[in-house]
Amino acid sequence: MDTVSYRSSIPNILIVDDDEVVRILLRQFLEGAGYNTREAENGQQALDIAAENNFDLVIMDISMPGIDGPEVCEQIRTSMVNPPPVLMITALDDDDTVDRSFKVGAIDYIRKPIRWAVLKNRIRYIIGSYRSQLELANLSRNYELILDTAANGICGLDQDRKINYINPAALSLLGYKRYEVIGKLYSDIFRMSMPGTSEFDVDCCPFFDNSGSWEPLHFDEVRLLRHDGTSFPVDFRVTPIVEAKRLTGGVLVFQDITERQQAAELIRYMANHDSLTNLPNRNYLRKRLPQAISLAKRYKRKLFLLFIDLDRFKPINDTYGHDVGDQVLVEVARRLTYMLRTSDSVCRLGGDEFVILLESTTGSTGAELVAQKTIDVLNESIDVNDHICYIGASVGISVYPDDSQDAETLLRHGDIAMYQAKEKGRNCWIRYKDQ
Repeated sequence: MDTVSYRSSIPNILIVDDDEVVRILLRQFLEGAGYNTREAENGQQALDIAAENNFDLVIMDISMPGIDGPEVCEQIRTSMVNPPPVLMITALDDDDTVDRSFKVGAIDYIRKPIRWAVLKNRIRYIIGSYRSQLELANLSRNYELILDTAANGICGLDQDRKINYINPAALSLLGYKRYEVIGKLYSDIFRMSMPGTSEFDVDCCPFFDNSGSWEPLHFDEVRLLRHDGTSFPVDFRVTPIVEAKRLTGGVLVFQDITERQQAAELIRYMANHDSLTNLPNRNYLRKRLPQAISLAKRYKRKLFLLFIDLDRFKPINDTYGHDVGDQVLVEVARRLTYMLRTSDSVCRLGGDEFVILLESTTGSTGAELVAQKTIDVLNESIDVNDHICYIGASVGISVYPDDSQDAETLLRHGDIAMYQAKEKGRNCWIRYKDQ
């Protein structure tokens, strides 16, 4: 069996004619022109051979006994994938038969007696066109396979703003079935909101309404609405398709960036929080303190900073080890957080140093009460792995605007006051102005 599983570089032509002389003449002419040939003497034989081989062209007599040329042509066109073009040859002066041949899919026809120069050029054109179509179809299939396996959502639009292609990733991200999307207006499917808004009313393809701007667009960290009404963050890009200075469609490409946003949020959190206690850290305080001073200035109120250093903490590390010392710091963080109001905050600067910001305390008495309460709660024993630990705290208080006008000075004055409390005998608080 001469089954061809690939398409040869030399075109293959099937000759179908019940006249042996015509078949011989055609074979000699075609092989002399560099083509491979096969022959069939009737329609059924032609169908059997065509089903087992790849041909670039079928040259077939219209009038044959049994199954005639137009019927063979129709069966080839309807039963085969990528059917070869069919060129009819006829000695009949019968327009109805010729019309019938074209209706069932014949590509062209030529009359007998054959004009060989005309036939040669017809064959070259037909085979060239057919092979180009095959290559284009194969390329399109390859591209579609690539798009279908892409992780990003990809969608194609036609010139009428309707969706004519959407890949599985896009359907999965949006929660649609393919039949629910194909042929629909993009604005019915792609409902987008900008960062910080809850209205899904952004037109992702404004170029359809603006003939003067056909530039690609990039929407960063917008949200898309799913079919079920939930939404998710995406990086969204859209490219207009312009042919001969005319807008003919667009391509939408989008990526779910939920994990990217979560990773970025985690990085931001880690950069601004202490990994042991989960309290805001020194980096956070450097950014937060100027903001707190600015708010205090705007609302003409005071800002109190309590600089805390633990007493008797080093002996715990030396005696019981750093694991116990770390658990003591975790408990200190818990107690300080628990005793504060939600409007106030506590940060760990590092080691055994902490800072409390009192942003809603109206007077010095309130700040002094918090300082004393801090000392009291940290004087209570801490039980870690059956080790009873006793610490205390020395607290320095600095006040905006009484003691300083800027964040750096406010923090430094609190540190100075804290050391004065240490020198005074520890386990007490001192205001900067009193030191």
